Amino acid sequence: MKYKSVYMIGIGGAGMSALAQYFLSEGSKVAGYDRAHSYITDMLEDKGVKINYVDDPAHIDDDVDLIIFTPAIPAANSELAYAMNSGKPLFKRAEILGEITKDKFCVAVAGTHGKTTVTSMISHILNYAGMKPYAFIGGLCRNIGSNFYDGNNSNIVVAEADEYDRSFLKLYPNVAVVTATDSDHLDIYKCYEAMLDAYRTFASKVSADNLIISDKYKSLYDSNLSYGFLDGSSTRIISYAYSNNHADVLVDISGMKHDFRGLAVYGRHNVENFCAALTATMKMGVDVDTVEAAMQLFKGVRRRFDVGFVSERCVYVDDYAHHPVEIFNFYNAVREVYKGRKICAFFQPHLYSRTRDFMDELAEVLSLFDEIYLLDIYPARELPIPDVTSDVLCSRIRSAKCAKINKDEVETIVKNTDAEVIATIGAGDIDKLSDNIITTLKLRY
Repeated sequence: MKYKSVYMIGIGGAGMSALAQYFLSEGSKVAGYDRAHSYITDMLEDKGVKINYVDDPAHIDDDVDLIIFTPAIPAANSELAYAMNSGKPLFKRAEILGEITKDKFCVAVAGTHGKTTVTSMISHILNYAGMKPYAFIGGLCRNIGSNFYDGNNSNIVVAEADEYDRSFLKLYPNVAVVTATDSDHLDIYKCYEAMLDAYRTFASKVSADNLIISDKYKSLYDSNLSYGFLDGSSTRIISYAYSNNHADVLVDISGMKHDFRGLAVYGRHNVENFCAALTATMKMGVDVDTVEAAMQLFKGVRRRFDVGFVSERCVYVDDYAHHPVEIFNFYNAVREVYKGRKICAFFQPHLYSRTRDFMDELAEVLSLFDEIYLLDIYPARELPIPDVTSDVLCSRIRSAKCAKINKDEVETIVKNTDAEVIATIGAGDIDKLSDNIITTLKLRY
Protein backbone atom coordinates (compact mmCIF):
# COMPACT_ATOMS: atom_id res chain seq x y z
CA MET A 1 0.00 0.00 0.00
CA LYS A 2 1.59 3.24 -1.14
CA TYR A 3 0.25 6.55 0.09
CA LYS A 4 1.75 10.01 -0.24
CA SER A 5 0.34 11.48 2.97
CA VAL A 6 -1.30 9.66 5.90
CA TYR A 7 -3.21 11.31 8.75
CA MET A 8 -3.98 9.33 11.92
CA ILE A 9 -6.60 10.29 14.50
CA GLY A 10 -5.47 8.88 17.85
CA ILE A 11 -1.89 8.44 16.66
CA GLY A 12 -0.49 8.02 20.18
CA GLY A 13 -2.18 4.66 20.77
CA ALA A 14 -0.01 1.55 20.81
CA GLY A 15 -1.52 0.06 17.66
CA MET A 16 -1.80 3.37 15.82
CA SER A 17 1.78 4.41 16.51
CA ALA A 18 3.12 1.13 15.13
CA LEU A 19 1.14 1.74 11.95
CA ALA A 20 2.51 5.28 11.78
CA GLN A 21 6.05 3.87 11.77
CA TYR A 22 5.10 1.38 9.07
CA PHE A 23 3.93 4.15 6.77
CA LEU A 24 7.07 6.15 7.52
CA SER A 25 9.10 3.11 6.46
CA GLU A 26 7.09 3.03 3.23
CA GLY A 27 8.06 6.63 2.47
CA SER A 28 4.75 8.29 3.35
CA LYS A 29 4.45 11.65 5.07
CA VAL A 30 2.74 10.93 8.41
CA ALA A 31 0.88 13.30 10.73
CA GLY A 32 -1.85 12.91 13.30
CA TYR A 33 -3.77 13.98 16.36
CA ASP A 34 -3.69 12.82 19.95
CA ARG A 35 -5.08 14.47 23.03
CA ALA A 36 -1.89 14.49 25.10
CA HIS A 37 1.87 14.09 24.93
CA SER A 38 3.28 10.69 25.89
CA TYR A 39 6.48 8.71 25.51
CA ILE A 40 4.97 7.29 22.30
CA THR A 41 4.17 10.69 20.77
CA ASP A 42 7.65 11.89 21.74
CA MET A 43 9.13 8.86 19.96
CA LEU A 44 7.05 9.53 16.83
CA GLU A 45 7.96 13.21 16.76
CA ASP A 46 11.65 12.26 17.02
CA LYS A 47 11.11 10.15 13.89
CA GLY A 48 9.64 13.11 11.99
CA VAL A 49 5.90 12.66 12.54
CA LYS A 50 3.97 15.91 12.94
CA ILE A 51 1.50 15.59 15.83
CA ASN A 52 -1.06 18.13 16.98
CA TYR A 53 -2.75 18.06 20.38
CA VAL A 54 -5.78 20.22 19.59
CA ASP A 55 -8.81 18.66 17.91
CA ASP A 56 -9.03 20.79 14.76
CA PRO A 57 -9.81 19.60 11.20
CA ALA A 58 -7.55 22.37 9.87
CA HIS A 59 -4.60 20.12 10.72
CA ILE A 60 -5.63 17.63 8.01
CA ASP A 61 -3.74 18.81 4.92
CA ASP A 62 -5.32 18.84 1.48
CA ASP A 63 -2.77 16.34 0.15
CA VAL A 64 -3.74 13.65 2.70
CA ASP A 65 -4.79 10.56 0.73
CA LEU A 66 -5.45 8.20 3.68
CA ILE A 67 -7.02 8.84 7.08
CA ILE A 68 -6.86 6.18 9.81
CA PHE A 69 -8.68 6.33 13.13
CA THR A 70 -8.86 4.21 16.25
CA PRO A 71 -12.27 3.12 17.59
CA ALA A 72 -11.19 4.52 20.96
CA ILE A 73 -11.67 8.05 19.55
CA PRO A 74 -14.95 9.61 20.83
CA ALA A 75 -17.67 10.08 18.22
CA ALA A 76 -17.73 13.81 19.08
CA ASN A 77 -14.17 14.29 17.78
CA SER A 78 -14.35 17.04 15.17
CA GLU A 79 -11.44 15.72 13.09
CA LEU A 80 -13.22 12.38 12.78
CA ALA A 81 -16.46 14.13 11.84
CA TYR A 82 -14.60 16.06 9.14
CA ALA A 83 -12.89 12.91 7.86
CA MET A 84 -16.23 11.12 7.52
CA ASN A 85 -17.50 13.85 5.23
CA SER A 86 -14.28 14.71 3.41
CA GLY A 87 -14.45 12.08 0.68
CA LYS A 88 -10.91 11.01 1.56
CA PRO A 89 -10.24 7.29 2.13
CA LEU A 90 -11.07 6.61 5.81
CA PHE A 91 -10.38 3.33 7.62
CA LYS A 92 -10.18 1.93 11.12
CA ARG A 93 -6.75 0.90 12.33
CA ALA A 94 -7.69 -2.80 12.23
CA GLU A 95 -8.80 -2.59 8.59
CA ILE A 96 -5.43 -1.21 7.52
CA LEU A 97 -3.51 -3.76 9.59
CA GLY A 98 -5.66 -6.46 8.01
CA GLU A 99 -4.72 -5.29 4.52
CA ILE A 100 -1.04 -5.37 5.48
CA THR A 101 -1.33 -8.97 6.73
CA LYS A 102 -3.43 -10.13 3.78
CA ASP A 103 -0.61 -10.90 1.37
CA LYS A 104 2.10 -11.84 3.86
CA PHE A 105 2.77 -14.75 6.22
CA CYS A 106 1.12 -13.51 9.40
CA VAL A 107 1.61 -14.63 12.98
CA ALA A 108 -1.22 -13.09 15.01
CA VAL A 109 -1.22 -13.10 18.82
CA ALA A 110 -4.52 -12.64 20.66
CA GLY A 111 -5.53 -12.93 24.29
CA THR A 112 -7.04 -11.06 27.20
CA HIS A 113 -3.60 -11.06 28.86
CA GLY A 114 -0.06 -11.59 27.64
CA LYS A 115 -0.44 -10.76 23.97
CA THR A 116 1.94 -7.80 24.00
CA THR A 117 4.68 -9.75 25.76
CA VAL A 118 4.26 -12.80 23.49
CA THR A 119 4.17 -10.65 20.34
CA SER A 120 7.36 -8.87 21.39
CA MET A 121 9.11 -12.16 22.20
CA ILE A 122 8.16 -13.73 18.85
CA SER A 123 9.27 -10.60 16.99
CA HIS A 124 12.58 -10.50 18.84
CA ILE A 125 13.31 -14.20 18.26
CA LEU A 126 12.47 -14.07 14.54
CA ASN A 127 14.53 -10.93 14.12
CA TYR A 128 17.50 -12.54 15.92
CA ALA A 129 17.11 -15.65 13.74
CA GLY A 130 17.51 -13.51 10.62
CA MET A 131 13.89 -13.74 9.46
CA LYS A 132 13.45 -9.94 9.91
CA PRO A 133 9.67 -9.61 10.20
CA TYR A 134 7.46 -6.60 10.21
CA ALA A 135 6.01 -6.46 13.71
CA PHE A 136 3.16 -4.42 15.17
CA ILE A 137 3.30 -4.55 18.97
CA GLY A 138 1.16 -3.05 21.72
CA GLY A 139 4.11 -1.96 23.86
CA LEU A 140 7.58 -0.49 23.55
CA CYS A 141 10.19 -3.24 23.19
CA ARG A 142 13.31 -2.44 25.19
CA ASN A 143 15.61 -4.08 22.63
CA ILE A 144 14.68 -1.66 19.85
CA GLY A 145 13.12 1.27 21.72
CA SER A 146 9.96 0.97 19.63
CA ASN A 147 6.75 -1.00 19.12
CA PHE A 148 7.46 -1.62 15.44
CA TYR A 149 9.97 -3.84 13.65
CA ASP A 150 10.68 -2.66 10.10
CA GLY A 151 10.71 -5.77 7.95
CA ASN A 152 12.05 -3.88 4.93
CA ASN A 153 9.89 -5.73 2.39
CA SER A 154 9.83 -8.95 4.43
CA ASN A 155 7.06 -11.46 3.70
CA ILE A 156 6.54 -12.07 7.44
CA VAL A 157 4.29 -10.02 9.74
CA VAL A 158 3.90 -10.49 13.49
CA ALA A 159 0.78 -8.70 14.70
CA GLU A 160 -0.73 -8.17 18.10
CA ALA A 161 -4.39 -9.10 17.59
CA ASP A 162 -6.63 -6.82 19.64
CA GLU A 163 -10.06 -8.14 20.61
CA TYR A 164 -11.42 -4.66 21.41
CA ASP A 165 -14.11 -3.70 18.89
CA ARG A 166 -13.55 -7.17 17.32
CA SER A 167 -10.50 -5.70 15.58
CA PHE A 168 -8.67 -9.04 15.38
CA LEU A 169 -11.29 -10.41 13.01
CA LYS A 170 -9.86 -8.13 10.30
CA LEU A 171 -6.53 -10.00 10.27
CA TYR A 172 -5.43 -12.82 7.97
CA PRO A 173 -3.26 -15.09 10.16
CA ASN A 174 -1.30 -18.13 9.02
CA VAL A 175 -0.34 -18.98 12.60
CA ALA A 176 -2.52 -17.81 15.49
CA VAL A 177 -1.75 -17.72 19.21
CA VAL A 178 -4.41 -17.33 21.91
CA THR A 179 -2.90 -16.68 25.34
CA ALA A 180 -6.08 -16.23 27.42
CA THR A 181 -9.81 -15.70 27.02
CA ASP A 182 -10.92 -14.37 30.38
CA SER A 183 -13.90 -12.03 30.41
CA ASP A 184 -13.10 -8.43 29.43
CA HIS A 185 -14.32 -5.55 27.24
CA LEU A 186 -17.91 -6.17 28.26
CA ASP A 187 -18.66 -2.60 27.16
CA ILE A 188 -18.26 -3.99 23.63
CA TYR A 189 -19.35 -7.62 23.97
CA LYS A 190 -22.04 -7.26 26.69
CA CYS A 191 -21.47 -10.84 27.87
CA TYR A 192 -18.63 -13.36 28.11
CA GLU A 193 -20.15 -15.78 25.58
CA ALA A 194 -20.21 -13.07 22.91
CA MET A 195 -16.54 -12.34 23.54
CA LEU A 196 -15.71 -16.05 23.40
CA ASP A 197 -17.58 -16.37 20.09
CA ALA A 198 -15.37 -13.64 18.65
CA TYR A 199 -12.24 -15.46 19.83
CA ARG A 200 -13.46 -18.70 18.28
CA THR A 201 -14.08 -16.91 15.00
CA PHE A 202 -10.53 -15.55 15.15
CA ALA A 203 -9.14 -19.02 15.94
CA SER A 204 -11.08 -20.58 13.06
CA LYS A 205 -9.04 -18.52 10.60
CA VAL A 206 -6.25 -21.12 10.88
CA SER A 207 -6.14 -24.91 10.99
CA ALA A 208 -5.80 -26.88 14.22
CA ASP A 209 -2.12 -27.48 13.35
CA ASN A 210 -1.48 -23.75 13.21
CA LEU A 211 -3.45 -22.69 16.30
CA ILE A 212 -1.42 -22.34 19.51
CA ILE A 213 -3.47 -22.21 22.72
CA SER A 214 -2.63 -21.83 26.40
CA ASP A 215 -3.43 -25.22 27.92
CA LYS A 216 -5.75 -23.55 30.46
CA TYR A 217 -8.13 -22.70 27.60
CA LYS A 218 -7.48 -25.56 25.18
CA SER A 219 -10.85 -27.22 25.82
CA LEU A 220 -12.55 -24.19 24.28
CA TYR A 221 -10.79 -24.54 20.91
CA ASP A 222 -9.91 -27.05 18.21
CA SER A 223 -6.11 -26.94 18.44
CA ASN A 224 -3.28 -29.44 18.12
CA LEU A 225 -0.69 -27.15 19.74
CA SER A 226 -0.78 -26.08 23.37
CA TYR A 227 1.65 -24.77 25.96
CA GLY A 228 1.72 -24.48 29.73
CA PHE A 229 2.16 -26.56 32.87
CA LEU A 230 -0.49 -29.21 32.24
CA ASP A 231 0.25 -32.79 31.19
CA GLY A 232 -0.42 -33.36 27.52
CA SER A 233 0.72 -29.91 26.39
CA SER A 234 2.90 -30.04 23.28
CA THR A 235 5.19 -27.50 24.96
CA ARG A 236 5.07 -28.37 28.67
CA ILE A 237 6.83 -26.42 31.38
CA ILE A 238 8.41 -28.90 33.80
CA SER A 239 9.95 -26.38 36.20
CA TYR A 240 11.54 -22.97 36.51
CA ALA A 241 13.72 -21.23 39.08
CA TYR A 242 15.45 -17.87 39.51
CA SER A 243 19.13 -17.10 39.95
CA ASN A 244 20.73 -13.67 39.53
CA ASN A 245 17.28 -12.23 38.72
CA HIS A 246 16.96 -14.45 35.65
CA ALA A 247 14.94 -17.60 35.10
CA ASP A 248 16.06 -21.08 34.15
CA VAL A 249 13.14 -22.88 32.50
CA LEU A 250 13.02 -26.64 31.87
CA VAL A 251 10.62 -27.48 29.03
CA ASP A 252 9.37 -30.72 27.49
CA ILE A 253 8.87 -30.08 23.77
CA SER A 254 6.94 -33.01 22.28
CA GLY A 255 8.91 -35.47 24.41
CA MET A 256 12.31 -33.74 24.17
CA LYS A 257 13.60 -31.82 27.19
CA HIS A 258 15.46 -28.54 26.91
CA ASP A 259 16.77 -26.32 29.69
CA PHE A 260 16.54 -22.64 28.74
CA ARG A 261 18.90 -20.70 30.98
CA GLY A 262 19.29 -17.04 31.91
CA LEU A 263 15.97 -15.65 30.66
CA ALA A 264 14.55 -12.27 31.74
CA VAL A 265 11.04 -13.62 32.35
CA TYR A 266 9.45 -12.85 35.71
CA GLY A 267 6.62 -14.85 37.24
CA ARG A 268 4.70 -17.94 36.25
CA HIS A 269 2.62 -16.06 33.66
CA ASN A 270 5.71 -14.77 31.85
CA VAL A 271 7.24 -18.24 31.81
CA GLU A 272 4.02 -19.31 30.06
CA ASN A 273 4.31 -16.34 27.69
CA PHE A 274 7.82 -17.45 26.79
CA CYS A 275 6.54 -20.94 25.98
CA ALA A 276 3.88 -19.45 23.70
CA ALA A 277 6.63 -17.61 21.82
CA LEU A 278 8.80 -20.74 21.80
CA THR A 279 5.98 -22.81 20.28
CA ALA A 280 5.21 -20.20 17.62
CA THR A 281 8.81 -19.63 16.53
CA MET A 282 9.61 -23.36 16.43
CA LYS A 283 6.50 -23.72 14.26
CA MET A 284 8.22 -21.29 11.88
CA GLY A 285 11.43 -23.31 11.82
CA VAL A 286 13.57 -21.67 14.50
CA ASP A 287 15.59 -24.23 16.49
CA VAL A 288 15.65 -24.34 20.29
CA ASP A 289 19.26 -23.19 20.61
CA THR A 290 18.54 -20.08 18.56
CA VAL A 291 15.44 -19.38 20.66
CA GLU A 292 17.52 -19.67 23.84
CA ALA A 293 20.28 -17.40 22.53
CA ALA A 294 17.72 -14.81 21.41
CA MET A 295 15.85 -14.85 24.72
CA GLN A 296 19.05 -14.42 26.70
CA LEU A 297 19.28 -11.01 24.99
CA PHE A 298 15.60 -10.14 25.42
CA LYS A 299 15.21 -6.96 27.51
CA GLY A 300 11.45 -7.05 27.96
CA VAL A 301 8.66 -4.60 27.24
CA ARG A 302 8.07 -1.20 28.76
CA ARG A 303 5.44 -1.39 31.53
CA ARG A 304 5.49 -5.22 31.70
CA PHE A 305 7.19 -6.07 35.01
CA ASP A 306 9.37 -3.08 34.25
CA VAL A 307 12.04 -2.73 36.95
CA GLY A 308 12.97 0.93 37.19
CA PHE A 309 15.03 1.04 40.40
CA VAL A 310 17.03 -1.51 42.35
CA SER A 311 18.94 -1.13 45.60
CA GLU A 312 19.74 -3.48 48.48
CA ARG A 313 16.78 -2.11 50.44
CA CYS A 314 14.14 -1.38 47.80
CA VAL A 315 13.04 -2.07 44.22
CA TYR A 316 10.51 -0.28 42.04
CA VAL A 317 8.43 -2.11 39.41
CA ASP A 318 5.90 -0.64 36.97
CA ASP A 319 3.29 -2.82 35.24
CA TYR A 320 0.41 -2.33 32.80
CA ALA A 321 -1.83 -4.81 34.68
CA HIS A 322 -5.41 -3.53 34.81
CA HIS A 323 -7.60 -6.66 34.73
CA PRO A 324 -8.00 -8.64 38.00
CA VAL A 325 -6.25 -11.69 36.51
CA GLU A 326 -3.32 -9.55 35.34
CA ILE A 327 -2.98 -7.89 38.75
CA PHE A 328 -3.02 -11.32 40.42
CA ASN A 329 -0.30 -12.55 38.02
CA PHE A 330 1.77 -9.44 38.71
CA TYR A 331 1.38 -9.86 42.47
CA ASN A 332 2.51 -13.49 42.28
CA ALA A 333 5.49 -12.55 40.11
CA VAL A 334 6.62 -9.98 42.67
CA ARG A 335 6.24 -12.56 45.44
CA GLU A 336 8.31 -15.08 43.44
CA VAL A 337 11.12 -12.74 42.45
CA TYR A 338 11.27 -10.71 45.68
CA LYS A 339 10.36 -13.33 48.27
CA GLY A 340 9.22 -12.14 51.67
CA ARG A 341 9.36 -8.43 50.89
CA LYS A 342 6.64 -5.97 51.87
CA ILE A 343 4.85 -4.48 48.85
CA CYS A 344 3.45 -0.96 48.55
CA ALA A 345 1.37 -0.62 45.36
CA PHE A 346 -0.30 2.32 43.64
CA PHE A 347 -3.18 1.33 41.34
CA GLN A 348 -5.08 3.41 38.80
CA PRO A 349 -8.32 1.70 37.71
CA HIS A 350 -8.85 1.77 33.95
CA LEU A 351 -12.32 2.58 32.56
CA TYR A 352 -15.51 3.10 34.54
CA SER A 353 -17.13 0.11 32.82
CA ARG A 354 -14.29 -2.28 33.68
CA THR A 355 -14.23 -1.06 37.28
CA ARG A 356 -17.99 -1.60 37.51
CA ASP A 357 -17.88 -5.03 35.88
CA PHE A 358 -14.98 -6.31 38.04
CA MET A 359 -15.46 -4.32 41.25
CA ASP A 360 -15.50 -7.38 43.53
CA GLU A 361 -12.66 -9.14 41.72
CA LEU A 362 -10.50 -6.01 41.81
CA ALA A 363 -11.16 -5.53 45.51
CA GLU A 364 -10.21 -9.14 46.22
CA VAL A 365 -6.90 -9.09 44.36
CA LEU A 366 -5.89 -5.61 45.55
CA SER A 367 -6.43 -6.80 49.12
CA LEU A 368 -3.36 -9.03 48.70
CA PHE A 369 -0.92 -6.11 48.77
CA ASP A 370 0.54 -4.99 52.11
CA GLU A 371 -0.19 -1.37 51.23
CA ILE A 372 -2.49 -0.31 48.39
CA TYR A 373 -3.26 3.24 47.29
CA LEU A 374 -5.87 4.01 44.62
CA LEU A 375 -5.82 6.91 42.16
CA ASP A 376 -8.94 8.16 40.41
CA ILE A 377 -10.31 6.01 37.59
CA TYR A 378 -8.67 6.68 34.23
CA PRO A 379 -11.68 7.32 31.95
CA ALA A 380 -10.05 6.95 28.50
CA ARG A 381 -12.99 7.01 26.10
CA GLU A 382 -15.74 6.85 28.76
CA LEU A 383 -17.96 9.19 30.73
CA PRO A 384 -18.43 8.64 34.48
CA ILE A 385 -20.88 6.00 35.70
CA PRO A 386 -22.85 6.78 38.89
CA ASP A 387 -21.50 5.10 42.04
CA VAL A 388 -18.43 3.75 40.20
CA THR A 389 -15.42 5.45 41.78
CA SER A 390 -12.08 4.63 43.30
CA ASP A 391 -13.53 5.55 46.70
CA VAL A 392 -16.17 2.82 46.34
CA LEU A 393 -13.52 0.32 45.27
CA CYS A 394 -11.29 1.35 48.17
CA SER A 395 -14.10 0.76 50.66
CA ARG A 396 -14.24 -2.90 49.58
CA ILE A 397 -10.52 -3.60 49.92
CA ARG A 398 -9.46 -5.52 53.04
CA SER A 399 -5.74 -4.72 52.97
CA ALA A 400 -4.18 -3.62 56.24
CA LYS A 401 -3.31 -0.26 54.70
CA CYS A 402 -5.52 1.14 51.94
CA ALA A 403 -6.47 4.68 50.91
CA LYS A 404 -7.76 6.67 47.98
CA ILE A 405 -5.17 9.36 47.17
CA ASN A 406 -4.32 12.08 44.68
CA LYS A 407 -1.25 11.88 42.47
CA ASP A 408 0.54 14.61 44.40
CA GLU A 409 0.49 12.40 47.52
CA VAL A 410 2.53 9.61 45.93
CA GLU A 411 5.95 11.16 46.58
CA THR A 412 5.28 11.56 50.31
CA ILE A 413 4.13 7.94 50.62
CA VAL A 414 7.22 6.69 48.77
CA LYS A 415 9.44 8.75 51.09
CA ASN A 416 7.85 7.30 54.24
CA THR A 417 6.81 3.71 53.54
CA ASP A 418 8.87 0.88 54.98
CA ALA A 419 7.92 -1.35 52.03
CA GLU A 420 10.80 -3.03 50.17
CA VAL A 421 8.93 -3.19 46.84
CA ILE A 422 7.20 -0.15 45.33
CA ALA A 423 4.82 -0.87 42.44
CA THR A 424 2.71 1.19 40.07
CA ILE A 425 -0.07 -0.70 38.32
CA GLY A 426 -2.61 0.28 35.66
CA ALA A 427 -3.23 0.96 31.98
CA GLY A 428 -3.92 4.70 32.15
CA ASP A 429 -1.32 7.43 32.70
CA ILE A 430 0.03 6.20 36.05
CA ASP A 431 3.36 5.55 34.33
CA LYS A 432 3.90 9.32 34.26
CA LEU A 433 4.64 9.02 38.00
CA SER A 434 7.58 6.68 37.37
CA ASP A 435 10.34 9.26 36.89
CA ASN A 436 9.43 11.08 40.10
CA ILE A 437 9.22 7.81 42.06
CA ILE A 438 12.65 6.75 40.78
CA THR A 439 14.15 10.15 41.65
CA THR A 440 12.63 9.96 45.15
CA LEU A 441 14.00 6.46 45.71
CA LYS A 442 17.48 7.44 44.48
CA LEU A 443 17.56 10.31 46.96
CA ARG A 444 16.27 8.08 49.76
CA TYR A 445 18.49 5.06 49.15
